[in-house]
Amino acid sequence: MKVILLERLEGWGALGDVVTVKDGFARNFLLPRSKALRANAANMK
Repeated sequence: MKVILLERLEGWGALGDVVTVKDGFARNFLLPRSKALRANAANMK
């Protein structure tokens, strides 16, 4: 799953970077903790 990082994460990237992570990592860690957004057309603008 592609996500946009909302903060710097060690080993993953910096604020605003678009990175590809495993679906489970995004759903269970990044998205619930507001550390990332799904990288869709609306969020990329």
